Amino acid sequence: MFTVRIDTSQIRNTYTRPFEVEIPRNTFTRPSELEPDIHRDRRPSPFEDDLDDLDDDSSPQQFEILDESEPTLADMSPTPPPQVVEPVQRTPDAADVENEKTQNDIGVPGTPTQNGNGGMVEAEAEAEDEVPDGGYGWVIVVCLMAANAVTWGVNTTYGVYTAYYLQNNYFHGGSTLGYAWVGGLSVATCLLCGPAANYMTGKIGFRATMMLGVVGIVLGQCMAGICHSFGSFLFCQGILFGAGLGFTLVPSQPLLAHWFKKRLALATGIATSGSGLGGLILSNTTRLIIDRLSVKWALVINGLISLAFLVPAVFLLKGRHKAVGARQAPLELKWLWHGGFLWIWLWGAFTIMAYFIALYSLASFATHALNLPQSQGAALQSILSAGQMIGRPMWGYFLDTGGRLNLTIICYILCGISTLAIWLPAESFGVLVFYALVQGMTGGTIWSTAAPVTAKVVGVKDLASALSIFWISLVIPSLVGQPIAIALLEYSTNHLGRTGAEAYYISIGFCGGLALFAAGLLYGSKWWLQGSGKVFVKT
Repeated sequence: MFTVRIDTSQIRNTYTRPFEVEIPRNTFTRPSELEPDIHRDRRPSPFEDDLDDLDDDSSPQQFEILDESEPTLADMSPTPPPQVVEPVQRTPDAADVENEKTQNDIGVPGTPTQNGNGGMVEAEAEAEDEVPDGGYGWVIVVCLMAANAVTWGVNTTYGVYTAYYLQNNYFHGGSTLGYAWVGGLSVATCLLCGPAANYMTGKIGFRATMMLGVVGIVLGQCMAGICHSFGSFLFCQGILFGAGLGFTLVPSQPLLAHWFKKRLALATGIATSGSGLGGLILSNTTRLIIDRLSVKWALVINGLISLAFLVPAVFLLKGRHKAVGARQAPLELKWLWHGGFLWIWLWGAFTIMAYFIALYSLASFATHALNLPQSQGAALQSILSAGQMIGRPMWGYFLDTGGRLNLTIICYILCGISTLAIWLPAESFGVLVFYALVQGMTGGTIWSTAAPVTAKVVGVKDLASALSIFWISLVIPSLVGQPIAIALLEYSTNHLGRTGAEAYYISIGFCGGLALFAAGLLYGSKWWLQGSGKVFVKT
């Protein structure tokens, strides 16, 4: 028999107090010497790296033999399992006190603590318990709601500008397809800025990064108002304004996960409903300004409104990056083939195409296919925005109560079915009103569900890193979604000879099919997370 004194101060994720155990010489066995089948299909232990460190000759000596005697005949015989001796009670010295104080001050997630029963409790669970789930988090919700109203809400007014440009041939060389590319380019540029915004956040902080975005949003709109060529307009409205959106959106997305856990989806839904509120108000005020003043002043005034709301909102935002152990990795390609996240970014890629096709084609379908007046087309755009304002908080509540993945899948099944069953056969304004409300409540929920669903799969710590890849995966789909719909419309008109509502059938069917296919893809993430294909499991 020999006594081993184990100094655990240099071992990660364990006690900091030394303790002693008595171990028979012939029972001290390494894990690698055990039977292979014992370890088959087991989960890797978080402490295996620490054991490997102990075997390294270059590492500090962790085991100190206090007492060793020559083995006797009794020692060489089969012995019962080793007995653990109670930890030696001793008065803590200054080093122990300082070590314990340092760990308490740092509060690193994943550092275990000892409970009343002597068990090990992960500090990650403690961090989750410390998430306020409210408090100042509601101030963050209001700030992000205001920011969404004057960023994405302003972006929804682009359809109003496009109608004016086409009607008055405002820019030489502008066409329906060209203006569709500008609208898609602004969103694509926004999403493409994800890694750069993540990198800047890690260097100068999220608040300074968002202020750079505010500059881009304001200058993009104001300079678009004084452009005299389609090329300069494309740069200001498509690239400069889009970059401003990206540097404002990406740093703010993970913040709510710092303040909410059980009500994260609800808080995100309320915050993102600001885009619907902004679109509902600004789409009507923009049309009034264009009629009363000019399109130039409409862009300038909207830019100044964005400035007035964004500056105080950005300065009131707060994050808890250290408390949750958040990382700001700008570009980690490993998420592209992550077993659970793979299905999320594929779901987003197909969902975003369906979203933009419906968003930009509904009013055009009303005015060109059904010959409804422009006022009713604009009304449909407002109703769609109102649906977003109602649906995003509603689905946020459902996601928190019924499972984030479950309800997101149901949401997009409803989105696809409503597109095929309501929009496709629609022949009146009343039917389109009903569809606009349903589409607003379901189609745009990707913006409110992306962060909660991603946090469910990868965790809060890696949320910013995974979302950076998520936004990049949406770049090409958001850029080509509406042009594909227009190309299908032109094919149906020029090659198939269809007119009126029938000319839109292929585009509408394509939109509904994308939503249904995306819902099916997200089921793969649910399967990965729960480890089975059971449908009625809260995930």
